[in-house]
Amino acid sequence: ILTGWSRFDHFMPLCDILPTAYPSLLYSLHILNTDQFLANDPFYDCETLLKSIGKYHHLCMSIFSNISSLSMVVSKIQNLLKLLYDTSPEYNRNRSFVRRYELDSQLTELKDFEKELLSTKEQLNHTLSDLYSQDVIDEWLDLYVTPIQNQMYTVYIDFSPVFNTTSWGRRPLI
Repeated sequence: ILTGWSRFDHFMPLCDILPTAYPSLLYSLHILNTDQFLANDPFYDCETLLKSIGKYHHLCMSIFSNISSLSMVVSKIQNLLKLLYDTSPEYNRNRSFVRRYELDSQLTELKDFEKELLSTKEQLNHTLSDLYSQDVIDEWLDLYVTPIQNQMYTVYIDFSPVFNTTSWGRRPLI
C-alpha cells in the first residue's frame, strides 16, 4: 500500500500522490515485490512496472480522469461563489438587499454543483482505493475537497436570511 511516501516529513500535508509520483513509487514496489533492481532507467516504462505489481495502466487513466473532473467542478463552484459574493456584498447581505430570483437560481446551480462534487468525490475515493489506504485518501480529500465544501456551506448560511425577509425598511433618498 502506498502511504506516506509522498511527503517531505510526517508533519507535512500530502504532496501530489498522483501520476507524477507513480514512477518512483512503482519502481520501489517493483523492488519490494521482486528483490530486483531494473537495469535501465526506472522512470522510463511505467506500464511495465504496473504490470510487474499486478496493476494496469487504466487505473492511472481513471485517477487522472477523476482528478480532472474534480478540478473542473471545483473551478465551476469557485466561479459561482465569486459571482455570488461580488453581486451581493456583505452590506447587501446583512440588509437582505439581494435579488431573490437571481439568488435562488444561483443557489440551485450551486446545489447541482454540490451533487456533482459529491459524485466525483465518491468516484475518486473508489478509484484511489485501488492504490492507497483509506487514511491517505481521506487526508487527500480533506486537503482538496473539504475546503470547497465548507465554502459552499458558508454561502448557504450567509444567504439564508435573505429568504426570511418579507419587507425592507425605507432607504434614504440621499
